[in-house]
Amino acid sequence: MTFIILVLNLISLISPQIKIENAWMRNADKGMNTALYLDIINPTSRAYDLVNVSSDIAKVVQIHETYKQGDNLGMRKVESITIKGMTTFHLAPGGFHVMVIRLKENLKVGDKKEFILTFSNHLKIKIMAVVKDQ
Repeated sequence: MTFIILVLNLISLISPQIKIENAWMRNADKGMNTALYLDIINPTSRAYDLVNVSSDIAKVVQIHETYKQGDNLGMRKVESITIKGMTTFHLAPGGFHVMVIRLKENLKVGDKKEFILTFSNHLKIKIMAVVKDQ
């Protein structure tokens, strides 16, 4: 039995896992809001849900989507984002993104800040996002 558990653990270590690339935010001042954008690459055949994003740099961090209602654009909080198997999900301006609300510090171009992404399978991925002027 111990051997089987060891083999399963080794398989999970060498099997493809979710990857995060191109994580960035716009510069902003303390007390203001910004957004986190990134690419989630799922090389597995299984779908995963991004269920939470956290960081110590802001009072509130939430997953949001941009939506259109008539001629108006708005943003709203969503509980999760599904990343289908064998796809890349882009969190980008004008679409899904992570709102970083009431910053605790100034974000200057070139700064790197830590975020933790949590998925439905309890996988936690720590990332560094760079601040850009875009």
